[in-house]
Amino acid sequence: MSPTTVEQLEIDPLPRPAGAERLHPLIGAVEENINRSILLLASGDPGSAPDFAKWLDDKGLPGEDDLDDPKQESVMIDKYKGRQEDARTLRRTLDQQNASINDSQVAAFSTSNDTYQNIMSIVGELRADLADTPDPTKGEDGVYRLPRGEEFALLRSLLNSVDRVHEEVDNAANTIDTHARQIDGSAPTVPAGYRTNGGGVGSVTATAFQASPSKASYAITNPNDPVGSTLEVARSQLGLTEGSGNRVNAPYNIDSLWCASFTSWVWDQAGYDVNWTNKNFVPDIWNDAIGMGLKRDSVTQAQPGDLIVFDWDFDGTPQHIGIVESVSGGTIHTIEGNTTNPNGPDGVLRKERSISAGNIFGIIKPPPTGAPAGSDMRV
Repeated sequence: MSPTTVEQLEIDPLPRPAGAERLHPLIGAVEENINRSILLLASGDPGSAPDFAKWLDDKGLPGEDDLDDPKQESVMIDKYKGRQEDARTLRRTLDQQNASINDSQVAAFSTSNDTYQNIMSIVGELRADLADTPDPTKGEDGVYRLPRGEEFALLRSLLNSVDRVHEEVDNAANTIDTHARQIDGSAPTVPAGYRTNGGGVGSVTATAFQASPSKASYAITNPNDPVGSTLEVARSQLGLTEGSGNRVNAPYNIDSLWCASFTSWVWDQAGYDVNWTNKNFVPDIWNDAIGMGLKRDSVTQAQPGDLIVFDWDFDGTPQHIGIVESVSGGTIHTIEGNTTNPNGPDGVLRKERSISAGNIFGIIKPPPTGAPAGSDMRV
């Protein structure tokens, strides 16, 4: 790991295209937002990176979701024009916050870090878009400006870039938390009882590691058609999106990453009352499933209503979980909570997962329904 200074990590000033002066304050705010994200990543705290989308929402400004409606070009540009001082204030605030990070806090950071390199690539694309802007033309009022379409294209590039950077540091935060759990608990390949105070792979702290066997149990509260009920309940949540801080307006909100909380709630509503060791933490759910004999022998055995568990880092630790909706050939169709939405905030969405991708950690089948309703099957 080579020593790194704050000055070396911050990006060079972004171009300010002539004729797009109305967007210059926003460019400055985006610039400092990216710097803030990089410095927090380098200091080991990417989870605190600012959410630019939230700032836009708080100010009533259009965001990335509004870019698909070209009819709103003039409206969007005019709204940003009216918020120039807000953008300047945001830039000053972020600049002051960045100044509080010193060289010693980032000295151990390596600029070979994949996330950092991805951010630099995003910045390079944005810089090229800003630099390649055509010359402004003189309007009827005698002022040289870019055509509305060009100005709108710059706005699109700015918002897309800051959103991509936020996604990069968000993924880095998840990875750091996962690694922290492994270090704190000296976890084996399948953690056998992590005790945590929060969600799936989110911003929570592992407090201890217990190697004792799982004492999870389940009770069947709907013996008629819990599989059908599972899909019905999961589908009823499609389209729900999260706000800042992973908050969702739903019973499974835990103010942290909530993929596990979502699946636990769906099963409970459908008729599988499972007493997971920690219903909000994927490794505990996986370990409990093994203890209760609910792990399917092969991914190819996945059935509707099953839970599907993923290992994004290929490191032997389960990190994400969803509901199997259907299986078609080599593809598993899922409904997942706290999953990435390419067109907006994370939420409950349908996904297609290839069985051969290698990132499916395993499949958890529902508890058998042969027992009378309400019976407690303890292991």
